[in-house]
Amino acid sequence: MSATKQVDLDGRVVTVRELTVRDVRDWLATIESGQQEIDVVGEFLFEDCTVDDLVRMSDMPREAFDALTPSQISPIREAARDLNPSFFRARAAVAAAQASIVRQLLLPVASNATRSPSSPMDIQGSGTTPGASI
Repeated sequence: MSATKQVDLDGRVVTVRELTVRDVRDWLATIESGQQEIDVVGEFLFEDCTVDDLVRMSDMPREAFDALTPSQISPIREAARDLNPSFFRARAAVAAAQASIVRQLLLPVASNATRSPSSPMDIQGSGTTPGASI
């Protein structure tokens, strides 16, 4: 049985639970398969997790989070971090890997964008002086 913590949000008790290894595998499989629906606000509201992550770790439905402020969500997030340090480490590793992939994909675009078509690098070895008439 998973460990749990009760969080009182102004009279509403939210149960936060420890994820199983299967839960974490399923979370990663959802990301890898592209089945994860992207909620931009929920994705970037917090640095270390998404609203969907907190839904996965609690008994509170996603719609209930919409009525809360980030400071009201904070106790749920803290309980989730306390119960699921391995998940948060895995999530940070996945985020770092994604950022690295994006950087590698954008690097050739960025280096090509900084070179102009008449760059000396493009005409090097042509035997002509840039700007000289032929």
